[in-house]
Amino acid sequence: MQIIDFTKKGNVVRFYLGDAEQEYWGDDWDDAPYDCNAGEVYEEYIKGYRDMTFPFDYLVLEPCDGEWNCPYTKMDMQKRLIPCIIVVPKEKWKDTYRDAFRDWVGADDVKKFYFGDELGD
Repeated sequence: MQIIDFTKKGNVVRFYLGDAEQEYWGDDWDDAPYDCNAGEVYEEYIKGYRDMTFPFDYLVLEPCDGEWNCPYTKMDMQKRLIPCIIVVPKEKWKDTYRDAFRDWVGADDVKKFYFGDELGD
């Protein structure tokens, strides 16, 4: 099963899983900023979920982190234009004040999660 949505609380992320090859949608997924407008994926598309925890000292960032008015929609994530979550190890960020999504999204050596990524059951 693939990632079709997410919810983040601190360094814990709940990935909602389903069939990303089929159509899936949620309320206002075409509206930016997603964090103020978009609802969760509609329940009928959810086939399971996976809660993932990351070390306390890691940065776990979603696209709205560090933005006053996030330019992204959930549809952007669905189209895989941006990852929904990036995870930055402590060793990478400990000597910098950079803690916004935009600071790290282009880095090659951070973990990136995209809608459509396979997570299994």
